[in-house]
Amino acid sequence: MSIREPILRFFGHLLWPSSCSICGAIGVPVCVECLLPLLSPPMPAVLGDFPLETGGIHEGFLRDLILELKYGGDRTLGVSMGRALGRIFPKPSGDVLVPVPLHRDSGRGFNQSKAIAEGLRLEWGILVSDCLEWREERIAQTARKESERRNMPLDAMVVRRKGLAGKRTVLVDDVATTGTTLQRAGIAVKRGGGRVVCAYTWTAVPKGKKWL
Repeated sequence: MSIREPILRFFGHLLWPSSCSICGAIGVPVCVECLLPLLSPPMPAVLGDFPLETGGIHEGFLRDLILELKYGGDRTLGVSMGRALGRIFPKPSGDVLVPVPLHRDSGRGFNQSKAIAEGLRLEWGILVSDCLEWREERIAQTARKESERRNMPLDAMVVRRKGLAGKRTVLVDDVATTGTTLQRAGIAVKRGGGRVVCAYTWTAVPKGKKWL
């Protein structure tokens, strides 16, 4: 940690009072250093033609952090989570980080997947492109049964602006449940001229002895 970071935390705490839920340090909802021992990545899964890495199983405190990120309204929590992922995983051979888009009817003030991607950017130095969008309004995946999640249309997402052509793309999401959302994002990237090299999530939901 640089000497500049504690100073920024202090002044940030004056404007937006917060403290680490683990060690109590001021200025951040949770320290990156406190998150690192909690992460326990399982073996990577394969989603079609690209691998998926995740920080851990979607349970306990890791799950609680996702819920706090989604509904607590503190974007900086997602940035810390992304930075933690960026430290336990080596920098991938990618040109751009592309977060899964937020559902239009989510009612949230920010995209939690983009916040995680911003944290990864700080660690890896890879630019973030918020270039995907849902083709039409859909009920959030959390409100759907597993069979409904897997039946998502192949063209559920589109690239809303140019810039992915020829780019090695790294997808980012908060949770992998069935993997369908990331697969559909991968299809959109391919149709936009890019190539997905890998994907990262904070957690993944286990399925029996497998985690996806």
